[in-house]
Amino acid sequence: MIHKLLNATTFFLVLIILVVSITAGMLYIQLRTDSVSALLTEDPRLNALVVAHDGTEPFLSFLIFYDDRTNRAAVLDIPNSVGAVLHTIGRVDGIDAVFDPDDPEPYRRQVESMTGVSIPLVFTYERDNLVDFIDLMGGMELFIISDYRELGGSDPVLMPSGSTRLDGAKSVSYLHQPGERDLDLEQVGRRQAFVQSFLRELGRNAEFLRHSDVIPVRDRMIKTSVESRGISTFIRALGTINPDRIVRRRIQGTVRQVEVNGTPRNLLFPHFEGEWLKQSVQQIRQTLTNPDGDFEEETLVALEVLNGTARTGLARRTSELFESFGFQVHSVGNAETSDIEHTLVVDRRGIGDLAQRVADVIDGRRVVTEIRPESEVDVTVILGGDFDGTRVRSDGQ
Repeated sequence: MIHKLLNATTFFLVLIILVVSITAGMLYIQLRTDSVSALLTEDPRLNALVVAHDGTEPFLSFLIFYDDRTNRAAVLDIPNSVGAVLHTIGRVDGIDAVFDPDDPEPYRRQVESMTGVSIPLVFTYERDNLVDFIDLMGGMELFIISDYRELGGSDPVLMPSGSTRLDGAKSVSYLHQPGERDLDLEQVGRRQAFVQSFLRELGRNAEFLRHSDVIPVRDRMIKTSVESRGISTFIRALGTINPDRIVRRRIQGTVRQVEVNGTPRNLLFPHFEGEWLKQSVQQIRQTLTNPDGDFEEETLVALEVLNGTARTGLARRTSELFESFGFQVHSVGNAETSDIEHTLVVDRRGIGDLAQRVADVIDGRRVVTEIRPESEVDVTVILGGDFDGTRVRSDGQ
């Protein structure tokens, strides 16, 4: 009897020790695993929204697409003037109208709706904090697109075009000039150059920014729901990116004037109610999964887009679609006839898979080769009746 009691007691003790050990192990793993690592474990493709603001509205907003398998990244510039139906405030306006420095959640949801992807990470900087963060990294190497002069204030800024290293105040001053229209191509170029330089400096300083003595200072400059360990993991990931291979994209669309609260405002409405933008985002994410693929190669592909239908402006709108994917449209025009039934992609060079890459953008299945050594374009796209404005319908093949 005593022997049976001892066996039962021993069994229960072993069971208790086992349960305690498993619980302790799970707690240890949870404590050691941050939210960003957990996200990358679920899906190696990670999206993050970064916003810099002046206390009321953003002056820099961009979406980072990162693939942990290839350590490649792309950046989508998001101007304030992107127009949308903002259900939370009940009107058509620029997406900046829903931005709140104290609660970026509505803004995040709007960008998610616009791009069609989940954005689990949001990082915001108030202007002065962005200045301090850049100074913490030792400044930024910026390429000044054209001679820049800011003569107002007590410290006039004069910067010649070309590469130069700037401190935080001058970097942000170059980026953000109150009153400038964020749809101007020069301003778009400034934002894209700034973001590429910013990510380059993050990569160079990744180890420094994750040092235990630096982390408390760093975290005071960034507003996010991500815990400190998660911020470090995200910075580590960005440190693996080759900044010269970062893909830079901007939103393509039509600028229309809209009256907002009695004041006219120019807004950029993405083409085809945003479907092109969502397709561009998916194409970018897919390309990032290829470690050898290079977006820069695509910018060298010269296209000719011809409208073989009776729909006015189809070739022009489609050319903007190809440009949003990084291709270079050399010419736009009409085909010899306006009753072409099937869309055709014609390879004029016979170099690699250039024509197929073009066809993949619009789901084209008819690709032929007609070499013309004297041609100024690499590929000709002839749009037919089976093209719905964004893709070739399968039932038209």
